[in-house]
Formats: sequence, C-alpha cells, structure tokens
Amino acid sequence: MVRYLEMVVYICLAISICNFIAIGVALKKKRPIFKIMYFINSLGVVAISNLLVWMEGVYVDQNNLSGSAITFVLNICNIIFFIASSMMVFKCRKAD
Repeated sequence: MVRYLEMVVYICLAISICNFIAIGVALKKKRPIFKIMYFINSLGVVAISNLLVWMEGVYVDQNNLSGSAITFVLNICNIIFFIASSMMVFKCRKAD
C-alpha cells in the first residue's frame, strides 16, 4: 500500500513541474492565462500530496522522523513548486 501512495506522490510532483513549466512558458511568451485555474490546480495537487503523506504516517515526533523520508522530501519539493508557480501566476496577464 505504501508503494502506491509513494507513486501517487511522484505523479503529483510531475503535475506540479508541468504546471510550473506551463506558467513559465506563458510568462516568457507574455500569453494570458486563467490565473484562478492554475492556482486552484496547483493547490489541489499540493493538498493531495500532503494528504498522502499524512496517510502514509510521516510525522515528526520528539525522537525521530517516522515514515518514508523520500515521500517527505518529495512533498517539500511539491510545496516549493507550488510557491514558485503561485508567484509566477500573479506576474502573468489575466485572460479575458
């Protein structure tokens, strides 16, 4: 079961990277985008990733980090891509 959850976290990270690239291309070519759609899409992917980490049991207690460390690191990367893409979304032009 844990392997399937880890696979879904990889998929969430791939979607976050694709969103980041799409926003970067739109920003570079000065194309308008639907800001709310990209923000909600990225937020949804991060929420799913966080819920999967919670389901897997990754939590920090007083003594050690329990759970899969790679899933925890992937989740942190997913959050970083969310923050970066959210900052880029607000620089893009709004679609009519």
